[in-house]
Amino acid sequence: MKVRVLFFAAAREMAGAGAADVEVAGGATVAALFAQLAAEHPRLGDVLHACRAAVDEDFAPPGTVLRDGQTVAVLPPVSGG
Repeated sequence: MKVRVLFFAAAREMAGAGAADVEVAGGATVAALFAQLAAEHPRLGDVLHACRAAVDEDFAPPGTVLRDGQTVAVLPPVSGG
């Protein structure tokens, strides 16, 4: 199945793109997607451990099962002042 992944902030820099269509196995979770992304983009793996995911615009824990066609946003921690 295919999901659309949106990268923000440091994740965008490390992935080298703002978005990607990613093939994942049926029944894949957010955690499995993050592991796959880290394997495909080693630099991205450096920040994924600190990132949260939003699936179709709702925050999602690592165990969330993905469905075909969903959009997953990769959201690094943000700091500001």
